[in-house]
Amino acid sequence: MDLNSIKMFIVIAQAGTFAGGSQRIGVPIATLSRKIKELEQDIGVQLFERSTQGVRLTLTGQQLYEQANFSIETLDEIERRIKHNESRLKGKLRLSMPQSFELWWTLLDDFTRAYPDIALEVVGSNRKIDLLEEGIDVALRVGDLQTEALIAKKITDVRLMLVASPEWLARFGMPAAPQDLAALPCAGWMSGSGQTLRWQLGAHPQRITPQFGSNDYQHLRHLALQGKAVCDLPDFLARPLIEAGKLVAVLPDYPFPAQPVHLLYPSHRHPSSIVRVYLDFCAQWFKPPG
Repeated sequence: MDLNSIKMFIVIAQAGTFAGGSQRIGVPIATLSRKIKELEQDIGVQLFERSTQGVRLTLTGQQLYEQANFSIETLDEIERRIKHNESRLKGKLRLSMPQSFELWWTLLDDFTRAYPDIALEVVGSNRKIDLLEEGIDVALRVGDLQTEALIAKKITDVRLMLVASPEWLARFGMPAAPQDLAALPCAGWMSGSGQTLRWQLGAHPQRITPQFGSNDYQHLRHLALQGKAVCDLPDFLARPLIEAGKLVAVLPDYPFPAQPVHLLYPSHRHPSSIVRVYLDFCAQWFKPPG
């Protein structure tokens, strides 16, 4: 038997009508009617006697209601206890994430409010560290993964944006196409020296010799705000500054590809309750409303 159908059956029995059940749980009457018919077909008995005034439980329906309602209430109590126990989890969680990943700072603030007895240790690093060697419980990685020794849980996507200050645009003008960037001062994220930037702008891969290079997006944000160059910034850093009028999106019709954000933990280690709570919290934090 489908547990969801049993819950709908209990609501209708308590309400006395399909319309009343629909109002209680926000499910269309047609859906409730279909689910009850499927439930009756599944167990091979009629559960309700239907009339123009509403519905009344059959003898078998009354027996099912009494037993199922007790079971559902027991399950709900177990769920409440589990959630209460999880909210009182106590211990330490050691995390790794890229430097300047400000999007996660707010998430961690919310997590510590929800789980005040879990102490967080955050290691900020742009290198791919060995989780076991560094004692990391969960690592955050951006971009495509190239590992088989870790379990990955995708949480969200981020996207780079090209931005410049209004002062920079007044001086150099807005580029009309990606190839125009070659003649303009640019700055971008670089992991080593002597590199060229490769910006994938829509369908146009563009190689740039940057005037500035940095492996710290806070530095790049500073350069953009000071009017030094066109910079690539993650959307979560760029958008608030664009909305505030401090930066302007450059070549918005040529977007960078989205990059997945994953949480990783060792594949041979069963995740602890604290790790599971953290993974679920992050997934729920990014879940679209509704």
